[in-house]
Amino acid sequence: MIIAQLLLPNASEYERKSQRIDFAALSAEHQFGEVADADIVHIYAPPDFDPGIVRDLGLPYVSNARPKNRRFRKSVQPQSVITPIKETTETFIPEAVDETYFGNPATRQPGNRAIVGSYRRAATSNLIEQTAARIHRFRDDVDWLLFDTAPSPIDLQSVDVWADPAADEKDYDGFVAEAIAAGTAVIASRTAINTQRLEKGRTGVLVPPRDPNEWTHAILAALFKQEFRHARVVAAQQTASKFRPRHRARALTQLYESILQ
Repeated sequence: MIIAQLLLPNASEYERKSQRIDFAALSAEHQFGEVADADIVHIYAPPDFDPGIVRDLGLPYVSNARPKNRRFRKSVQPQSVITPIKETTETFIPEAVDETYFGNPATRQPGNRAIVGSYRRAATSNLIEQTAARIHRFRDDVDWLLFDTAPSPIDLQSVDVWADPAADEKDYDGFVAEAIAAGTAVIASRTAINTQRLEKGRTGVLVPPRDPNEWTHAILAALFKQEFRHARVVAAQQTASKFRPRHRARALTQLYESILQ
């Protein structure tokens, strides 16, 4: 099977990392090539992407989104729309984390200051600012580090808590799965993807989105109540293997083959 990957401009960070992982995981058994040589195309796209991209494709394709509808013209639809969320009408393909994040997690050495980490994006900045201001009313020894690029395993292991204050159900870019794989305690907005990632709160703390008061309480508890944090980290390490790339690769291969039959 020859696969062509199209990573479109403005694709989310989640789609970008998925494309990299898919290429690495599938290369051992399948070929990757240009669209002209491919059997199937996988498009990693932003929501409502330009239908002109697939208008003359002439091949079956899968994607995480549908092309934008155009007036008076029918768009070429994907054979399957994939999603990392279970129990939807779309095709479930599990989320994967690069193998470098797995292994024996390093234990951060205790310091004079507690550290929260997050991946920076515009939609979360307001809640982070409000929450940080509330935290500093109670504690002056907490720092909140914002990462402008994908955090490395060392980055994740250098913080006490990893936080994903996503405000949108379609925001998968919080690197929660990577933090779980790296053995870092996680606090995340209670979106569908985070509820699934954190096993409904068993392996991390789920907080109502856009609620700085609840976020403040959750972060302070996770930072300064060792037993509160430890139990969830241990539970998370028992489930982290669900993010291994081989699970996603197997599901994608089965999907591609079912379309090409």
